[in-house]
Amino acid sequence: MNATEYIIEMLESIEDSMSTPDNMSIPDPGILTFYHNLSKRKLWLDLAVGDTILEFSRDIMRWNEEDAGKSADERDPIWIYLFNYGGSADFMWMFTDVISASTTPIYTVNMGKCCSAAALIYMTGHKRFMLPSATVLIHEGSGAIEGDAVKVIDQAESYKAMVKKMHNYILSHSRIPASTLTKKKNNDWELSAANCLKYGVCDAIVENLNEIL
Repeated sequence: MNATEYIIEMLESIEDSMSTPDNMSIPDPGILTFYHNLSKRKLWLDLAVGDTILEFSRDIMRWNEEDAGKSADERDPIWIYLFNYGGSADFMWMFTDVISASTTPIYTVNMGKCCSAAALIYMTGHKRFMLPSATVLIHEGSGAIEGDAVKVIDQAESYKAMVKKMHNYILSHSRIPASTLTKKKNNDWELSAANCLKYGVCDAIVENLNEIL
């Protein structure tokens, strides 16, 4: 029994327990939804980008292991739905690496907001969808610098390198002109779905939910 079959069996067991008249303990509906989505290879990234990403990375690695020996076209895609205001750059870079290295296709869906770190995760998807009213927010990020003079200089150089890495990453995952990004990213640049499509930040604007189910 592989991991997906185990999850489906667990889901069916939970559903059976809910239908048993003498069972007065009703499972948390959120848990039922979580396992249902997991059995369909669907992940919701709606908490700040942080250690939750570790579990999602394990899921993606497990599904790639299950799909071993199949071509990318033969594999069932993984869906990541985002409504997220950002978070840790360290977790973001790890997760973008995992998504990029996945042979199993990973489709990202912007359900409303993808800001900062979440914007780069969204842009990493092998195919990227957006709801019509969704937006993507790009900026340079923020950080705190403290310590003695040597540490402050080292931290400032590290932050400068990270900003440059983010800049190059956005350029490589879109059609945004370098001059436009340089001008806009100093402030919070919020792109509508239409502008995301124009600049190659997304691949499709969702007109029917069946496109992302």
